Amino acid sequence: MAIEEEEEEEAEDRMTETRIDASAPNPHHGGSTAVTPQEQRIEILIVVVLAIAALATAWSSYQASLWDGIQSSNYTQASGSRTNAAQQRTAANQFRLADLSLFESYIDATINDNDAVAAFYLERFRDEFRVAFDAWIALDPFDDPDAPDSPFAMDEYQVSQDIEADRLEDRADTLFAEGEEANTISDTYTLTTLLFAAALFFAAISERFEYPRARVVLLVMAGIGLIVGIAIAAGQPITSG
Repeated sequence: MAIEEEEEEEAEDRMTETRIDASAPNPHHGGSTAVTPQEQRIEILIVVVLAIAALATAWSSYQASLWDGIQSSNYTQASGSRTNAAQQRTAANQFRLADLSLFESYIDATINDNDAVAAFYLERFRDEFRVAFDAWIALDPFDDPDAPDSPFAMDEYQVSQDIEADRLEDRADTLFAEGEEANTISDTYTLTTLLFAAALFFAAISERFEYPRARVVLLVMAGIGLIVGIAIAAGQPITSG
């Protein structure tokens, strides 16, 4: 009887130990552990940094793309303006040569006392040249040695194509400068995109570490990248295209 009682007591002890082992958490089979308040705060910070960095990355990429498009448009317009200016300059030179040819023929006819031929060429002067010619004749150039040598030296002599060429060249210079500025702004937004991407990387990788100090260090690095990127982006102009 004593032996049977001892066996029963041993069986009860084994059952009790089995129940205790079954109720204990098993880390290898999904046993849960309590999350500390510090870990909760870190998790919240990680989510906030990831959200802000993701939105900031999208915004900077969008602005960089828009400014890059403005740069390309300005460069294209500047190139077209320079081409038009060159065409206007060529036309101005052609008109200037025509004015010179007619004026030389007029002077030859005048010197040879051929009034009919001189009048023929005089009637064919362009209006722009005629203004300068009349102002030159008013100075009595045939008798006054101080008069300008020809109407081409007069301030009144203006070729409209030259004026248009100057305007187009000024416009081309302005557009090119604006394109350079747009390129600089686009590059700056690209830089902020890289900073925000770095912030995303450090914030995301911090979730892979269980050691709190390592997570905090990575989170601080992500925060620095995020703050620096926002500070730089805030100083840049914004465009809608």
